[in-house]
Amino acid sequence: MAPDLAQISAALALGEDGIWRAAPRDRAPALSFPVDGHDACFRIEDASFWFAHRNACIAAALAHADVAGPLLDVGGGNGSVSTALESHGIETVVLEPGPDGAQNARRRGLRNVVCATLEEARFAAGAFGAIGMFDVVEHLADDEAILREARRVLRPDGALCLTVPAYRWLWSAQDELAGHHRRYTLRRLRTLLTRCGFAVRFETYFFAPLAVPILLARSLPYRLFGRRSRAIEDGAVQQHVPSPIARRAMDGLLALELARIRRGRTVPFGTSCLVVAGKAVD
Repeated sequence: MAPDLAQISAALALGEDGIWRAAPRDRAPALSFPVDGHDACFRIEDASFWFAHRNACIAAALAHADVAGPLLDVGGGNGSVSTALESHGIETVVLEPGPDGAQNARRRGLRNVVCATLEEARFAAGAFGAIGMFDVVEHLADDEAILREARRVLRPDGALCLTVPAYRWLWSAQDELAGHHRRYTLRRLRTLLTRCGFAVRFETYFFAPLAVPILLARSLPYRLFGRRSRAIEDGAVQQHVPSPIARRAMDGLLALELARIRRGRTVPFGTSCLVVAGKAVD
C-alpha cells in the first residue's frame, strides 16, 4: 500500500513534477558528495555489475527480515536500489536531498520521491516499517546523528538495512573523490549501531572478489603516490561496465557470495559491509 506522505509529515508539499519537497530553505545542506555524482551514476547504474550485485544482496538480506514497508530509502540517489526492491514487492519512498538524484528517481518511474534531508522531512515517529541507507553514512561527518533520527522514524518492529565501504586499508583516492569520511569493519559498524539503539540481526561482508584488485589498482598506488594516483582513478566509472567476457566471469564469482547471503549465511570478507538491524529493547 502506497504511503500517504502528507499524513506522516506536515513539512512536505507535492510539486507539479510529482516530487515531494520540504519547505524552502535558506541554504542547501552541506553534502560530502560530488556535484555531478548523481548524473555520473545514472549513466552507468543499469549496466553496472557493481550496482546489480549490491541490489541483489540487499534484496536477499531483506528477504529474511520480514519487511512490512514502506521502506524509506535515505539518500536514495537516483532510485536504483528502490527500483530493485519494488520489483521484489517492497514499497519504497526515496528520500534524496540532491535535486538531480530526485529527478532521476522520478525518471525511473518511482512514485514516492522526496527531495529533502531526513531532518528536513520531519517524518512522524514510527512512520516506516523499514529504513535503508545504502552507501550513505560514510558521506556524513556525523554518522550517529542520522542513525538516531532513523531510529526515531522506524516502527518498533521495523528493520534498518545499510551498506558501507569496508576496511580502512582499502582507502584510496576514489574514497576522497566520492566524498567519503571513513570506511568500516563489521565490528565498528556493530558498535556504532549498538550505541545508536539498534540490535544487529544479520551482518556480512560482500564483494569479496574485488578486494585484491582494489588493493592493487587503487589502495597501494594511493599509499605510494598519494594524490598523484588520481590519474589511476579517472577510469573508475568505466570499470563498472567491463567487457562481456569479464562481466560473465565477475558475475560468476559474485554469484557464489549472493547464494550464501540468500541462505542467511555470511561472507567473511569483502570490500563492502551489509547489515540488517532492528530497534534494541529499551
